[in-house]
Amino acid sequence: MKDETLWHLTKPAIEDALQKISNHVQSGRKTENHSALPAFKEVREGNFHQFGTDYKTPDFRKIFGPDGKYRLNPHSYTEIDGYNELLAYVSSSPSYAAFHGWSGDKSDDLGQRMLAFGTADLIIEIAARHAHMRGFEFDEEYTKSRYIEMEGWWQSEDLPVTLVVPIINISFEDDTVQISDNVSIEKISDPDHLARVADLLAYQRDEWAIRACTHAVIVRNEATVNWPKAMGREQWAGDFPYAMLDQVIQAVSVAAMQPTGYYQVAYLPEGWAPGYVGKLEMIRHAFKVDRKSQRLDTSNETPTTILDRDKTNDIAQLFNALQRANDQTILAARRLQLASLRENELDEIVDLCVGIEALLGGTQAGETTYKLAVRGAAVLARKGFRDSAKVADLIKKVYAYRSYIVHGQAKHAKKRLVAMDGQKYLATGIAEIILIALLDVMLKDATLIDGIDNDRVVFDLIDEWTTASTSSTDPAPNAD
Repeated sequence: MKDETLWHLTKPAIEDALQKISNHVQSGRKTENHSALPAFKEVREGNFHQFGTDYKTPDFRKIFGPDGKYRLNPHSYTEIDGYNELLAYVSSSPSYAAFHGWSGDKSDDLGQRMLAFGTADLIIEIAARHAHMRGFEFDEEYTKSRYIEMEGWWQSEDLPVTLVVPIINISFEDDTVQISDNVSIEKISDPDHLARVADLLAYQRDEWAIRACTHAVIVRNEATVNWPKAMGREQWAGDFPYAMLDQVIQAVSVAAMQPTGYYQVAYLPEGWAPGYVGKLEMIRHAFKVDRKSQRLDTSNETPTTILDRDKTNDIAQLFNALQRANDQTILAARRLQLASLRENELDEIVDLCVGIEALLGGTQAGETTYKLAVRGAAVLARKGFRDSAKVADLIKKVYAYRSYIVHGQAKHAKKRLVAMDGQKYLATGIAEIILIALLDVMLKDATLIDGIDNDRVVFDLIDEWTTASTSSTDPAPNAD
């Protein structure tokens, strides 16, 4: 607690507001409800949650309102014992006045009204929260804890938050997957699901994308917000850590080999609170961002893949490798993600091939298609792609399709399908498999990309596969 005076003025006002809420409810008078709180429409084990809307939760804040000729609320702010004294103290503080949008100019009627509303909110939000969570008998310790959270909002310029970013379509056996010191993947609890959806009105939701999540990326100590009350919403301070979030998704994509992404950014205030909504948890929706794969099957009612402990260990290894990777590797992973966001197949194949070339192209001159084919076959031998001639041929065909497109050749459609073992496959699909496999190998062994121009490195990879294949009694996997 930083302002003892503010607390001692606020506490009796909260206690009186809570008593007025209690009297109102016990008298049997109608309490208006929240307009559109989220609720579970359907929750089945193993399935994505489906959300509906709850119109039956009382909003105790609506018992109070500003003075005025046409006031409809049962109680005005000035009827709360201690409100006027609190308002006078808040008005006398330049920092509190600025927080609420008042410059101190006596002629600024709008600014003074905003200050009056904001001061009342400090009382009413905590009293309503108390009524929902503790009932009507005043609990000073609970009230003080909630006050400290609100005070933190009023007094801090940089407000720390934990990012909560739900992962679409991929689930995990473990409730918590620790990826690094400040990044994890954690199961979203039912209360947190409801809280993250609260600010999304029904007409704003992509219903499947919002509910198609069981776990979220949790990022601590990487983001702060500024939020003067007069601004209405949080404003992100500094650069938002998109790169870190995207690298988690890239690592998940490589480990799972299934379409994924994210659609929503939410956050948990750390040590402060911008008000409360009913019984909802403090996780708040921040903004929507369409960074989900265009190949997601929205008819699915369960996650495509549930990753086990081995796969989640891979994610941690891949993510940490990306954090210290060179520019070529970062570019390749980013192009893999960008390709998944593309609606146009021609753009997708270009992204995938840029990623492949970033990993295999090196810096030495030479015929590009040949270099990519030979080097790719050698690297992928370590992944278990044993027929190197076939792998090299696939890379050549994929790159030929890309070349037809970028050079504007009208007959590029003839290269769209790649023949293999009597079957035809989309070149984009083959390119994605190749890029994912290359990233998996080269992120786990950073020396490969640094030495890819060295023919000895390529020969060693082939020799390594030859030795392993002749000494193994297990059947060797093929490229297909």
